Amino acid sequence: MLLLAIYLAVGALAAACTVQANTQDCTENMCESIGDTQICTDCQAGNVPINGKCAAKASDDVTNAGCKQAGGADLENTAQVCGQCGAGYFLHKGGCYKFGGTPGSTICKDTVGSSGTAGVCSSCSAENGFFANLAPAATKQSCIACNETADINGLTGVAGCTACTNTGPARTGAPKAATCTACGDGKIVKTDNGVTSCIDESACNNGFFVKEQDGSKTCEACDSTCKTCSGGNEADKCTSCKDTDKKYLKKADGSQTGTCVDAAGCTDGNYIDEAAKTCSTCASAGTTDCSTCEKGADGVVVCKTCPDSGNTIFGLNKKSCVSQCPDNASEKSGVCTCNDGFTPNEDSSECVAVSRSVNLSTGAIAGISVAAVVVVGGLVGFLCWWFVCRGKA
Repeated sequence: MLLLAIYLAVGALAAACTVQANTQDCTENMCESIGDTQICTDCQAGNVPINGKCAAKASDDVTNAGCKQAGGADLENTAQVCGQCGAGYFLHKGGCYKFGGTPGSTICKDTVGSSGTAGVCSSCSAENGFFANLAPAATKQSCIACNETADINGLTGVAGCTACTNTGPARTGAPKAATCTACGDGKIVKTDNGVTSCIDESACNNGFFVKEQDGSKTCEACDSTCKTCSGGNEADKCTSCKDTDKKYLKKADGSQTGTCVDAAGCTDGNYIDEAAKTCSTCASAGTTDCSTCEKGADGVVVCKTCPDSGNTIFGLNKKSCVSQCPDNASEKSGVCTCNDGFTPNEDSSECVAVSRSVNLSTGAIAGISVAAVVVVGGLVGFLCWWFVCRGKA
């Protein structure tokens, strides 16, 4: 509810005038809303904005506000805005606004009688979504809406922003943007190289992650090596890596996130999967007690080296390092191999007897089939002869 109130307070987007007091003397489509009050920011010739309403340049309202040209001269007959304001008022969007008045109190917290520079607000209303010009003057706008998108004396806000701070002085060229700390319309603050913007939560990806803290969400940059990351309030929880020197995602067993490393960072107890661009533990690929392992062209991960002591021999199929070969196996060139008549089991931990079932070749099967047909045919012929002969007898 508070964010909605702030959003309404700083809804400073030029729009058609709907308030009767503004429709006659305000330039078409030059009205904005400050809280619940509609103001005119540019009046027709001979009129200027005082407290958001157009007043004739020769009126008491204009005189009391100290509305003059920026250089201090009286207004010309064709004037449409104020260039500076007098004591008790401050300049905002081309008009003079009274301290403590409506809608001035929504913008500025100064009250009538406040000491300070004439025509300048010394305390902008941050709670209503305004930030202060760090170099205020009677000829400059003292307070700027957080959602302002126009260049206001070298400063600007952020589209959709409801709360912000001024992080530096005005500058020429591109205006200096405020740092947004809260957004409206369900959007979240994204920070990219120190520049903030308001985005949909679903748009926080491709090198950014949603960080949730104290009930609020922000869009933060992943670690510089990550292409994507899951966040979890930590920027270095990468889910994929950039195609740079540190292009391999190194994860702990069972984890879906990790850090990005180069080849030198994927050595002892790990192996590189070049196709997947990952650095995984040897154990995760089903090998045990390897010093180092590698993935072969066939896609199978095997031990590459064994420890210098203890388990110094390659196990069956190089899927492990062992101190001695299992039963029914012998060492050949530092690798355990099953003896004749035996073969490694599924996990290459032991040798099992080879099945003695007879396997017939295709030719043998065909020969047997032909023989069977001949035998059956002969039997049928004999039976026919037998019964025919018997019948004649």
